[in-house]
Amino acid sequence: MKVKPEQIERVASQIVAVYREQDLIASKADDAALKAKIIEVLGKNFAEEETIEEEARKMLATHGAGARDLDPYKMFLLAKQKLAAKRGFIL
Repeated sequence: MKVKPEQIERVASQIVAVYREQDLIASKADDAALKAKIIEVLGKNFAEEETIEEEARKMLATHGAGARDLDPYKMFLLAKQKLAAKRGFIL
């Protein structure tokens, strides 16, 4: 899934704001440091998912021609789930 950096930044800001507002976190770091770490983690997660999706597309492109009667989207989801499970990635 393609996610813009601005979207990740907005989500990180909202996470920090809501967690502070509801007293769900007590950290030694300031909000900017927390936000930067959340952005880093989310960015890595979305990049890994994009890598898995691209690998699934390549796999279907090479092996998908033999399965004409199957739904391509369902095949893509199945391939993506299998690749994610193989890597230990939770979708």
